[in-house]
Amino acid sequence: MTRSWLRPLLVSLLALLLPSAAPVSAQVDRGAASPSNTRAQAARLFGDSCAGCHSDAESGRTPGRFSLGQLSPRAIVAALTDGAMRAEGETLTADEHVMLAEYLSGRDYSRELLPEAAYCANAGPAPLDLDAVAWMGYGGNLEGTGHQPAETAGLAAAEVPDLELRWAFAFPEASQVRTKPTVVGDILLVADQFGVVYALESATGCARWTFEADSGIRGAILVGADDSGRSLAYFVDFRTNAYALDVAEGRVAWKTRVGWHPESNTTGSPALHEGRLLVPISAMEVVTAQSPTYECCTASGAVASLDVSDGDLVWYHRVIPDDPVEAGRNASGTQLWAPSGAPVWASPTVDVKRGRVYFGTGENYTRPATSTSDAILAVELATGRLAWSFQATEADAFTMACSSALNRQNCPSPPGPDLDFGMAPMLVTRADGKDVLVVGQKSGVVWALDPDADGAVLWSTGVGKGGALGGIHWGMATDGRLAYAPNSDRGAVIVDVHPERDPAPGLFALDLVTGEVVWSAPAPADTCEGRPGCMAANSAAATVVPGVVFAGGLDGHIRAHSTEDGSVLWDFDTVREFETVGGVPGRGGAIDGPGPVVACGTVYVNSGYGAFGQMPGNVLLAFGVPRRPGQVGPSASSCGPGR
Repeated sequence: MTRSWLRPLLVSLLALLLPSAAPVSAQVDRGAASPSNTRAQAARLFGDSCAGCHSDAESGRTPGRFSLGQLSPRAIVAALTDGAMRAEGETLTADEHVMLAEYLSGRDYSRELLPEAAYCANAGPAPLDLDAVAWMGYGGNLEGTGHQPAETAGLAAAEVPDLELRWAFAFPEASQVRTKPTVVGDILLVADQFGVVYALESATGCARWTFEADSGIRGAILVGADDSGRSLAYFVDFRTNAYALDVAEGRVAWKTRVGWHPESNTTGSPALHEGRLLVPISAMEVVTAQSPTYECCTASGAVASLDVSDGDLVWYHRVIPDDPVEAGRNASGTQLWAPSGAPVWASPTVDVKRGRVYFGTGENYTRPATSTSDAILAVELATGRLAWSFQATEADAFTMACSSALNRQNCPSPPGPDLDFGMAPMLVTRADGKDVLVVGQKSGVVWALDPDADGAVLWSTGVGKGGALGGIHWGMATDGRLAYAPNSDRGAVIVDVHPERDPAPGLFALDLVTGEVVWSAPAPADTCEGRPGCMAANSAAATVVPGVVFAGGLDGHIRAHSTEDGSVLWDFDTVREFETVGGVPGRGGAIDGPGPVVACGTVYVNSGYGAFGQMPGNVLLAFGVPRRPGQVGPSASSCGPGR
């Protein structure tokens, strides 16, 4: 017996919690104050009124408790008041709407986004200078290379040792900073874990305007113009709502729910090319499977292409093409489904010359496994049809139930090693003129694939032991000569697929032609003494400019290494309290996820990643070389033309 996972049914179900988002403004009216209700009262209210449909024990028909918790309190209240859950909300009071919103989100409904002191004197919506884009997207370009050329970097290798902190911006109440800044003229576009988009002045870090989406934002914000010439900002929230924000008018031009499954989410950055927004889609079933009564699992990773003029779907490539079917029962008697999983939780890479999109996938959630998990896929940019795929690790099936000491009923038997591709493939032209796809895997292996030979392996190099949290976790960088691979090897090994290797956390430089390791810079082992949650490992993506590769550590240090030998040119410890723009309490922590951004003479670094036992933090830091007399911020001459 099969389930019918038809798109019209899912779209109607997944319209849940899609109210209109807050407009762009210098400050947002938060509405009524929060009622003084206890968490116990809220828990009882949720149990009585909501859990019947939204418990994680449900079988995937509606978002579970975890996914609801990723929504903003405003989005929850709006859904209950005049959104998709209005009928259910009519049975509750306004105070109960707020109580549920605060209970589910863990946040104060009445809080201000920022204090007035954090806003610029000239705050308010304004058009973006789209001819002055200096960095955009997860890897800084369509090819995902993490490379910034000299004219746009505005920073010479000889200046790097003189970098000093210019300003610090703190995201209120945040425990992690995941969104990579986009640099557009004198504006930075960045977002936080609660779904607030900030337009910050690059010179001072003050806020020009803010906007609140329905859910947290993890990927980068992209910018472009529509057919009428409007400057729009494109981004996708955790619940797979894609937005086109008219920043000059201060309103949403369109918003589209992209994911087809109740547990769909987006953690990677979208890509933007010639009128198409390419959205990576993952699923939280890897988490909800921890409940033994959850019918695991029915989601599939995907990439969707949207028309940027109106948000309409152009194509939707489901990584697992087959519908899930009944696949036995777990030890608790709960129905299991397969195939499932293979999430896409990193940014797609666009190959303009070949008209293709490349992306990596993760593990399956149930068995039997598929040939498209732990793989690199190439699909046609125009149609979304599969051109070829390369699978690095076969038969990898895993959920978070495998990490539980008690509730392992939804752990596939046997459990797989959880060796996703968590980074965007890098499309780079070597010195010999050959185009190659270079991508690192959580196995600790760096692969070079031939885009002209259906992904044939040109070389592969193991730089570490690998594990569920890396190996190569979030991303690499390349300057066309070497590939720079941050390696985590922080000990989270589910199945040891490389027993012959010892952990080797640090930064590695590989020759693009041969795959040989040219140099390595081991993560310092003496920086974590007395720091709970501190780890000597490199997990965040790297960024390279001529002569220098920047890499952040789980120990909270941002380091600049020479591209010639890996020696450290500059080292800044971000684990401290900062005096921040507007006085919002700010502290640095582990550096994980996206790599730094280097643009117009400034290095922007995210600090704080309070997940997986790591050090939390909530700051965006801006570093530059000492200013010349009379210089207020980065000079226009320090930044080349937009790309």
